[in-house]
Amino acid sequence: MDAKLSLRELQTAFLAALYDGTVPGPVSSIAGNGLAPGARLRIYRRSCNEIQTAALRTSYPAVLALVGEDWFDQAARRYRGLYPSRSGNLQQFGVHFADYLQTIPAGRTLPYLADVARLEWLRQETVLAADSQALAFDDFMAGLDGAGESLRIGLHACVHFLSSRYQVLAIWRFAMDPQGDLSLNDEGENVMLWRENDEVAMAAVDAATFTYVTALAAGMSLKEAGVDAATLDAGFDSAQCMNELIGRHLVTRVLPYAVTKKRPKS
Repeated sequence: MDAKLSLRELQTAFLAALYDGTVPGPVSSIAGNGLAPGARLRIYRRSCNEIQTAALRTSYPAVLALVGEDWFDQAARRYRGLYPSRSGNLQQFGVHFADYLQTIPAGRTLPYLADVARLEWLRQETVLAADSQALAFDDFMAGLDGAGESLRIGLHACVHFLSSRYQVLAIWRFAMDPQGDLSLNDEGENVMLWRENDEVAMAAVDAATFTYVTALAAGMSLKEAGVDAATLDAGFDSAQCMNELIGRHLVTRVLPYAVTKKRPKS
């Protein structure tokens, strides 16, 4: 070990060299053992890049399919330089990838690309969400009898939402299985994701349904959520929507007391 460098300084210099090929790194502190220290460092750098790029490929298969391997790998290299992993667990490594894609030229030629990435990240969060016991219909009715329309509910942690200006779910499905022609219109999509039978389920839902369920997720009461949905669709059936949520085991608890109202980010 170089006596001029503390352990922390040595580790910091080594980490910087892993993410930036122009950084020489602490080569004087690396034992060559038959291989030049600089060459040994390049092996580590290449291995680190390949492992982290593979992690992004796993998280974003539709993005990969849309842009191709060469473009994706170049974007991955630039991304890892901007957002180096701070953990040995790479499950969260791609958390900023969608925002990164929105800042680069592909955003002009493929404006929907960042939202496709956001959808894929929500798929991962849906898979990794902690499990919990679903609320039985009788327990929901008991809570409703006690609190009426002021009742609030808790949704399963696997439920996620994405509102996009683009038909992001249709694009994702085509990217994953490009059968036939993809016909898109100028309308966006509101997508709901959840876990069902240990698989990720996704559905594009109408604006009233999306408003109702996201309002419930934000802590609004059944009445408040229903009023919001009815402003978009006077015929919206909140009871049917609630029955579907319970039937899909996505309601986990009743919350009869007021909580802070805060809409989730889309």
